[in-house]
Amino acid sequence: MKHLIGFLLAAFILNSCALFDKKEQKIVPLIEGIPTIKSLTDSLDKMGATSAKWAVSGEKILSSIDQKIDWQKEFEVFEKANVNQLRYRDAYLVSDTTVGKTRTLVFTAKDESQEIQKMEIHLVQGSIVYYEVEKSRKTIFSNSNQRFVFDGNEYMLDVDQQIEGVFSNQQYVHGTILSGTTIWRGTFDIGSEKIPVQALINLKEKTFFVKNSSELIGFNKFEQIGDTLVFASDFFDSRFHVKPLNDSTLHGRWINDKRETTHSIPFEAKANVPYRFTANTLPKQNLTGYHKTYFYTEDGQIEDSTLLKIDQNQHMVSGSILTETGDYRFLEGVIRNDSILLSTMDGTHVYSFTAAIEGDQLRGVFKSGCCYQQNWTATLNSSFELRDPEVITKILPDSSVSFSFPDQNGNLVSINDETFYGKPMVVSLMGTWCSNCLDEAQFLKEAESIYGPKGLMIVALDFELINDSARAFENINRHRKSLGINYPVLLACLGSTKSKAHEQLPFLNGIYSYPTMIILDKNHEVVKIHTGFNGPATGPMHYNAFRMEYLGLFDELTK
Repeated sequence: MKHLIGFLLAAFILNSCALFDKKEQKIVPLIEGIPTIKSLTDSLDKMGATSAKWAVSGEKILSSIDQKIDWQKEFEVFEKANVNQLRYRDAYLVSDTTVGKTRTLVFTAKDESQEIQKMEIHLVQGSIVYYEVEKSRKTIFSNSNQRFVFDGNEYMLDVDQQIEGVFSNQQYVHGTILSGTTIWRGTFDIGSEKIPVQALINLKEKTFFVKNSSELIGFNKFEQIGDTLVFASDFFDSRFHVKPLNDSTLHGRWINDKRETTHSIPFEAKANVPYRFTANTLPKQNLTGYHKTYFYTEDGQIEDSTLLKIDQNQHMVSGSILTETGDYRFLEGVIRNDSILLSTMDGTHVYSFTAAIEGDQLRGVFKSGCCYQQNWTATLNSSFELRDPEVITKILPDSSVSFSFPDQNGNLVSINDETFYGKPMVVSLMGTWCSNCLDEAQFLKEAESIYGPKGLMIVALDFELINDSARAFENINRHRKSLGINYPVLLACLGSTKSKAHEQLPFLNGIYSYPTMIILDKNHEVVKIHTGFNGPATGPMHYNAFRMEYLGLFDELTK
């Protein structure tokens, strides 16, 4: 593996044109205060981060774990690919936008003569959370395309270089950054199959994160009961009970208490396994795109029409399923032979999607938790429009938004309280058991930090699936503490169903999804009602557009 990576970096160096001579004078930035990738590699080197890698060489797929890595050397070619320089001001179109707390800079070449065709940087509080460089060089004899992406805890290097009839170099590396932790492959045994996930676990420090693509879901509330290690969710009423069988194997169960009936699934994890699903050869198919998807009832009737989003790099695939009431969050997997294999564990759900690839169709089975399964199909690259989330839930004629429910201290909070008088509001209908609600809560936390000081008030109404009020308030306290939110979360209903929830809020035409967000102006008139939540897993086209629209709306309401 080390020889493979070395060959890859050598190929970068031999086939790239340096952007500046090492003897060149100090670079004058076009935009001041923007960190470079060197600041990232310095940070990784300082913390002694390692890497679990997939690599593609020719048609072969290899995997390994680098126990020691020089990050400056790993990224050295792209460290020089910095066009944030004054001398490039006439060669690039520059976009500098801020949505919420995320600042995005994009440098796009004005013509094909530039080797660096694109450089994109995302900053949160001045730190790099995403970095992408695309390099391209074409001559009458050769063609070279290179791409580098850093995204949170992952990075990718992709090379395609050709000299027709003489030379071909295609290399791909996908790494997971490990900072003081070990990568594990976990499996949930549901009887008919074992659903795999990846986890970053440090048994010494008692930290446990389930990894889905670039997202990490924490299970860091630790206690030890005899020889059993208990890792409880940061956000949900679920936990892992595991025993170390040896230094590299954990065995136990995942327990989910979001409902009155406890669900428990056998779980096992193996250390230092750098993959979720195995794949040995590169696929011929590329499924990147949007695909109309059907879920079927037991008698073969279409129950639901949705949209499957897939991003494919070599054999690796990620994406989500978008529905009118929310997404299936971060799905990750591979294409193996003529099948696609996807799975996720979002803290409160375990999902598996498998399907055979048959021409322009996918035909497979969706499995959820220990027992549920459903057939599904998808038509590749077929257009499908979901209903507008703003037309599903409506306020009834001659009605107004009204509520009065207890907070975590047992105090009744009403929309008529003086605190809310004359202020725009967001009323979120949610559940502490709901992963889409978690995504919405993180968005609302961001909104509160920006527009709370300007007068925006946020209140969440919690609809619990359990019947125990004491446990319900424990869930609310955990939800607020783990997210660090300041706005009140009120207990609206126990043993909740959508019909029972509607009884609590009769001014609506119904409750169709958790979450549902009701936006009110300063007079507490309804401005918009947004049903469901398609979050970060749906990608920039959906989630970033939503954030920009609704943060813009909050800005208008607080003026």
